Amino acid sequence: MSETTNAELLIQHARPKPHRGRVATAFNWVLEALSAVLMIALVALVFANAASRYALSRPLPWTEDLVVNLLVWLAALGIVMGGMRQTLMCCDIVTSRLALRRARGLARICAVVGAAVMLYCAWLTFQYLQFFGGDLSPVLRIPKAVMIVAVVFAMLGLAATLLASMFRRR
Repeated sequence: MSETTNAELLIQHARPKPHRGRVATAFNWVLEALSAVLMIALVALVFANAASRYALSRPLPWTEDLVVNLLVWLAALGIVMGGMRQTLMCCDIVTSRLALRRARGLARICAVVGAAVMLYCAWLTFQYLQFFGGDLSPVLRIPKAVMIVAVVFAMLGLAATLLASMFRRR
């Protein structure tokens, strides 16, 4: 029988549990579905622009406005899903040398500090939204608020997943 290290125990406990609450499962499904739709739309727009540019010698400049907005929202959804699944990058160099109890304590401290930083950044981004949210994109005149709200969503979602990780059963 092999001896399990603290890092291996933390990794085992950090993995998403197969049984999650119904709300979390439904929310995850919605995020995945939205991500799939956004990715399909993004690929279709980029392909349409490339085909039009090279086959017809007529690029579709309006697609770039949409692609930028879709990409920001796709990244926002991805970061929240990564936080929900606890699959974001982390550093085990320090925690692997700690006793399991201290490693859990450090993980809780990191979750609180990380959530506080995300909430502060969300507040700053919200203030930015109030100032620049009405600016319009050059071609389709899409308000910049569409992209800025995605960043606020990502920060609030990540803060929520960090705090929720403290209450998961270990």
